[in-house]
Amino acid sequence: MTKQGIEKMTIHKGHWPEPAAGLVAVAREYPDTDTARAAFEARANGAEGLVSFTAYEGIDHDGAFTYEQWTSEDAIQDLDGAPVFQLYRGQRGEGVPGCLVIVSVEFEGPDERRQRDWIDLVFEALASEPARPEGGIGGHFHVSTDGTRVLNYAEWTSAEAHRAALAAPGSDGIGTTDVWKKVQTYPGMSGGSVKRYRPIVSAVAA
Repeated sequence: MTKQGIEKMTIHKGHWPEPAAGLVAVAREYPDTDTARAAFEARANGAEGLVSFTAYEGIDHDGAFTYEQWTSEDAIQDLDGAPVFQLYRGQRGEGVPGCLVIVSVEFEGPDERRQRDWIDLVFEALASEPARPEGGIGGHFHVSTDGTRVLNYAEWTSAEAHRAALAAPGSDGIGTTDVWKKVQTYPGMSGGSVKRYRPIVSAVAA
């Protein structure tokens, strides 16, 4: 994409970017919505290599989140230590998303194979479920370029649907089959978080 093609960004409200292979993503967390909006406004005029920039507000917490897509890691401006990801695997069904669930997983030290093995295990666990939870639309699993993190950009119809799935009998907050226990106890996992958001505004390259 040339500089001429990205200097003008089209502004959307409630836009859901489509995670795509071949692009790199930057995930940033902010303490509040105002800070995320300020970051968005700083990017809205476009930058060479920027494909999309979306700001989200926390649904049941005060934090905010931005998801950026760039043509390459070299094109990223003002990284400031934020993690950089590449899409590894994803799936999407039908439905209109109303809630973004960001699932972050951290590992002890860099290991690219471990990142991908863990994601593959999640897909195995999903396939083992007798029925999918209502409201789950899609999950897009990213691996950090430093080999230490996984990020799932998960789309749900609503925050209520996601809460209901976590509270379902026997789910233990993640799934009902034994394969999910392997996901939860995978060697080398050191931390993680699950947070719900909704999009505020997005800028997409013309």
